[in-house]
Amino acid sequence: MPLYFAYGSNMDQAAMLQRCPASKPVGIGRLMRHRFIIFEEGYASVVRDPQRAVWGMVWDLALADVPDTYAGTVGAMQSVRNSDAITAGDPARAAEILVRMSRRTDLPYHLPLGVNAIEGTLRHDEQLLVEDRKWAAVGRSADFAEPFPVEFPPDVTE
Repeated sequence: MPLYFAYGSNMDQAAMLQRCPASKPVGIGRLMRHRFIIFEEGYASVVRDPQRAVWGMVWDLALADVPDTYAGTVGAMQSVRNSDAITAGDPARAAEILVRMSRRTDLPYHLPLGVNAIEGTLRHDEQLLVEDRKWAAVGRSADFAEPFPVEFPPDVTE
């Protein structure tokens, strides 16, 4: 079962257990580099903010507990439910890592947990690095001291 960081009303254990009876509370957590907001429409969320942190509750979330109507906000939960993407990750280990991280001052910008998360992140990072190198001359050309205009990389045609 995936870990879920709850904030706002989902920190209320009794209410959360009514909505998600198969899920289990893990403990208190802190989401670094984020802040709690309430949108004009009245719903709450968290957004990136490098200077802030959001305290909340970590849940070992049963996928069956996530209503289909939440699929868009929780992520593609329906596709996860119907796939074999659920890994052998240990929620207790992940929670311990999060608790230990909350005591540190030198936090990583991004810390994927689990083999699949690490491998996917590394593949994505390698793709970004290839793209950054491909477009580096174009990006540098925005500075006064750099040559301008520069040739763009060849366009990909299908």
